Amino acid sequence: MRKILLILSVAIFAFMANAHAETLKADTKIAINDEASFIYNFVEHPKVGDVILKIQLNNHTGGDIKVYTEYDMPSMRGHHASGKNEFKRNRSGDYVLPIHFAMPGDWEIKLYFEQNEKEIYSGVINLDI
Repeated sequence: MRKILLILSVAIFAFMANAHAETLKADTKIAINDEASFIYNFVEHPKVGDVILKIQLNNHTGGDIKVYTEYDMPSMRGHHASGKNEFKRNRSGDYVLPIHFAMPGDWEIKLYFEQNEKEIYSGVINLDI
């Protein structure tokens, strides 16, 4: 009985941890907080293989914001998991990161924005490749 309660508790906690993430739409201004927002898009139409995900950050907070992602296929959770990856800034000041879509199907990309080592925003991009 304890084992079942423990498994159920872990499942509920995992669901709640992911429940707060907002579903994001490309080329749409998304507020992080009162002073920062971003727009994301892909450099080219997402397809099997590597595709660059670009984030344009509008930051009036005065502090440095770091952007991270994790991505995977929900139907095959863990088989194509990327682990946590940090976006790099390009010469234009945009955040860029290659995303590797290993196969066709549904993909989930989680974005995390951190400032002073604390998460200030998270959201999810859902795609069908």
